[in-house]
Amino acid sequence: MEALVTHFEVQMLDSRVSHLTPAYWHREGDRQPYGRVYYIKQGSGFIRTYGRRYELVPGRLYLIPPRGNLSYGCSENMQIWWMHFIATLFGGVDLFDYLPYRVERVPDDVRWVEQQMLRLLQARRGLLPADQLEATGILIQLVAPFFRDLGETFHGEAHEEKRRFIPVLQYIDANLGRSISVAGLARIANYEKSHFSTRFAALFGTPPMKYVNRKRIERVQLELQRPEAKLEALARQYGFHDAFHLSRTFKRLTGLSPRDFRKARREAHP
Repeated sequence: MEALVTHFEVQMLDSRVSHLTPAYWHREGDRQPYGRVYYIKQGSGFIRTYGRRYELVPGRLYLIPPRGNLSYGCSENMQIWWMHFIATLFGGVDLFDYLPYRVERVPDDVRWVEQQMLRLLQARRGLLPADQLEATGILIQLVAPFFRDLGETFHGEAHEEKRRFIPVLQYIDANLGRSISVAGLARIANYEKSHFSTRFAALFGTPPMKYVNRKRIERVQLELQRPEAKLEALARQYGFHDAFHLSRTFKRLTGLSPRDFRKARREAHP
């Protein structure tokens, strides 16, 4: 296995404790661009990601991948300790696109998990670099077990082929504001154009240009968390004709307008 740790970057976006009610916490089709960790302290509910449903049970941890057309809800009051994060490998390759993972985990030591999550929440409020480093380190400790015991899947033929596409994914990530063509991406991977499109879709679950547009919108989603970000400037920066073109594409891919997306982020759902 390549030394992934030398290529790994993680950015924590938010972390909180939420007390939720059935009337407040329910949604269909959430397509946020970040991963999530949930620890269920009290109550019960469900999530559905990539078409599979998981029951949320007290004392368990859940790793929720980005996108996934996530649905969630609860039938009784819940307390969730949660965090949102972005993790990349090789300078821009989404961790969840590259490595197999499990969604649900029963911790070996619930008390340790609770202690670590409380410490993370405290460190996140700190202003010193040491606080941020500590919070990031705890996040990595909580996430890492979801990727254990998956060695055969990781070393399979399909995964070996994924490695060949790393330069393609890196190129896309570095050039979201420029014109990108399937033919150009195929040349990077040293594939014939139609074969490249077929293999890309098989490995990553979507055609190349849909992947490019998805990555553009995901980058815009992150930019919109800055209050000063303007749609017209973001449209120019990420390869859209104008703010209208960006807004229309944004709503088609996320299910929300940019304005509604900003409102939802301010409400800080888990």
